[in-house]
Amino acid sequence: MSVLLAVYPFRWDEVELDYPPKLMKLAQALPTSHHLACMVDISGELVLVDATLDPALKEMGLPVNEEWDGVSNTQLAITPSGEVQIHHPSEAVSMTAQRDEESLAFYRELNRWLDAFRGL
Repeated sequence: MSVLLAVYPFRWDEVELDYPPKLMKLAQALPTSHHLACMVDISGELVLVDATLDPALKEMGLPVNEEWDGVSNTQLAITPSGEVQIHHPSEAVSMTAQRDEESLAFYRELNRWLDAFRGL
């Protein structure tokens, strides 16, 4: 079985969530982000496997993969804003996360908001 990395561009301010105003302002200031999923060769077919969102977030209206039959595409956690880029896992070392202050501020606030929604 082969696994490839699928990198999807997306914008946080386009995610269909009812963000608090402060979080939306932070999202609007971000550049394009990238979502990482996997493409797995199953019986000669590349299948999307994306298991990034936990079941609690389904109540927010986000796409959650609750069950998987092991052969079909899963739902993608985001709506892409451009073309997917496929990479071999050996290329992962060249992929860098957004660590600028604007991104870090957004992710801190996003995590606080999601934790509060989950009741954590």
